[in-house]
Amino acid sequence: MMKVAVLQPPYPALPTVAAATACLAWQQDQLAALAPNDCDLILLPEYANCPSLDQGTPKACRQFISNHGKVFLSHLADEARRLHSRLAVGTLIMEHEILRNRTLIFGPDGRIAAYYDKMHLPAAEEALGVHAGAVPVVAEVAGIRFGFIVCFDIYFPEFTEALAALRPDVLLMPSYQRSETPERIRLLAQARALDSGAGVIRSSYATGHADRGGHSLVTDASGKIIADAGSEPGVLRVVMEPKARFLKPASHGQPLIEHRALIAARRRPALYRPDTDYRRALLASPLPWVCAHRGLNTVCPENTLPSFAAAQAIGAHEIEFDLWLSADGRAVVCHDPDLSRTTDIQGMVTEMTWNDIRYADAGIRLGEAWQGIRVPCLEEVLELTAGRIGLNIHIKDPGPEAKLVRRVCDHIRERGLLEVAYIAGDENVLEAARSYAPEIARDCLAAQAQPERMLELTLRYGCRRAQFPRDVTDTMLNEAHRAGILCNLFYANDPEEAHQYVKRGIDVILTDNAHRLFAQGFVPRRLP
Repeated sequence: MMKVAVLQPPYPALPTVAAATACLAWQQDQLAALAPNDCDLILLPEYANCPSLDQGTPKACRQFISNHGKVFLSHLADEARRLHSRLAVGTLIMEHEILRNRTLIFGPDGRIAAYYDKMHLPAAEEALGVHAGAVPVVAEVAGIRFGFIVCFDIYFPEFTEALAALRPDVLLMPSYQRSETPERIRLLAQARALDSGAGVIRSSYATGHADRGGHSLVTDASGKIIADAGSEPGVLRVVMEPKARFLKPASHGQPLIEHRALIAARRRPALYRPDTDYRRALLASPLPWVCAHRGLNTVCPENTLPSFAAAQAIGAHEIEFDLWLSADGRAVVCHDPDLSRTTDIQGMVTEMTWNDIRYADAGIRLGEAWQGIRVPCLEEVLELTAGRIGLNIHIKDPGPEAKLVRRVCDHIRERGLLEVAYIAGDENVLEAARSYAPEIARDCLAAQAQPERMLELTLRYGCRRAQFPRDVTDTMLNEAHRAGILCNLFYANDPEEAHQYVKRGIDVILTDNAHRLFAQGFVPRRLP
């Protein structure tokens, strides 16, 4: 069983520092009244570190979370440690000058055990400058699998389906809903419990009105409401079984089955939106991975849609491709800065418009059979791959004011590709990517002739990967792995040579011959 405490603070009457500080003090007082080991989980509402200040000026809000809000979160960490309890809270934080609506779980040791950045933002949050997350999260903390569904997220059944596939025990629902009716609050919470097969724990604010807001609550996996805090401020205390599942007959007169298992077995994802199923299968594929360098470029014209489609069809885990920014701001796929080697026209990509480039013949150099194949842009590659294959995006020049890096990051965020796409480049690219979108993975290509410096730069720019040259030493691979870095290799075209690199510790092989590697023992990516 799990002992739960849900705080329902009074919503500040005014968007002032004094009113917000008073709300923080109320929350601290309620936590101070709890005894160690009295709770297994404590949940605070959304915007708990800056209540009501989103209604004021963005500057005042940022100042508050950087000062009072930061101290408050430090206090919560101390309280989680004192109480020896998980403590979850909805916050507004600044990360590299970027605002995030981030829900945190502090573990019983006071450390952040998991977090989730809210994916669905109403217009008011966008106006405030909040950046949306792009990854549904279910995280195991002290033996319980917690999913996150924050405020506005509750209105999106497809999002709940994505969470359900990750098998949560409990959904945490920090909320800021001050205008929704109690009837709809209860209905939505019950529906999401039923959709996900998990209990729901919701924390919100008492607004002083019986007909809107409030109603922090707890449901079980069947959607039954175990407890409801009503419309007044207070602390809701309840004991629940987090791992209990809802059992029901498969149909009339049939044996009992877990409700969520029944739904999962009868889903027809190919008729809905299957991308997430393919993405999960890809991420479950064991290392080593094969990255098709410029696609299947020994068979098809390099860096073209047929080359990428062929790589995807044979089971490559990733494709690698290169981008340049056209004169009119389009991200164009081409290895060289000029088009003369791979197409039937000459000219620098950066000096030509997309309309000039898009009709260039990128197939004729490989023979008349490929005549008419066009140069693709980034959007076309993303439409083709649809999140079903990893994307190693090589940017050689970030563009003026990092415009190319920003454009790529915007596409990755918009299409929810954070788990499968990463940006590879030199220092200027890595710095631009980290500053604009720190949550997007980076691959260090800097200082490849200086292994020690390369690893130093990999860590400095927070890269998850480093791309090593063929003369990489075992010492460097071991050091990279000790630092938690995935090791890419450029390149290995011979299958036996590729196997030798894997034995030495390479995780991802960039190759022009992905088909040959798969024919000689490399395992293709998994499918749903």
